[in-house]
Amino acid sequence: MVEVPLDGLHRLAQARADATPELRRSMRGSEGNEVGAMGELVAMRYLDARGVLYLDEGKVNHDLRTGHGTMDVKTKERTVQPRAHYDCTVPDYVGDAQKPDWYLFVSLMSDGTKGCRRFTRGWVLGTIKREAFYAEATEWKPGVRDVSNGWEATIRCWNVPVSALRAPRPLVP
Repeated sequence: MVEVPLDGLHRLAQARADATPELRRSMRGSEGNEVGAMGELVAMRYLDARGVLYLDEGKVNHDLRTGHGTMDVKTKERTVQPRAHYDCTVPDYVGDAQKPDWYLFVSLMSDGTKGCRRFTRGWVLGTIKREAFYAEATEWKPGVRDVSNGWEATIRCWNVPVSALRAPRPLVP
């Protein structure tokens, strides 16, 4: 995983979140928009630093388009730094609408307050082709509790560990 600095992103993320309609089946409502907006900006900052050209398309079926195809950014808010065995999640309800070529996973550390300013650190965890994700993913049904961290699924979702992802390359200094 690669840590990406968040300086200068908080105001942009809040504006992006405020301009995004709340997803009907979102697990987190408008807070999910804040997490997603910051995650997309972290992904774009990483791609910029690596010299990867992309279009910020923000479509229903994907977020970004690169020379390698379409990419959807999936972001998880955490209270600790991510580790190799931590889960990367795709909610089941996006499966019909989102058909990206790739998923790019981001983790954000939070101080627990409200708004985009709560994010204190961000990491790009890696990428995985959509087909490979579903081939390796474990299904989580509502009501199932992860005994390793106490998280309980409220909707059907699919998880792979960070270790299953193609690791990101370090940022170019």
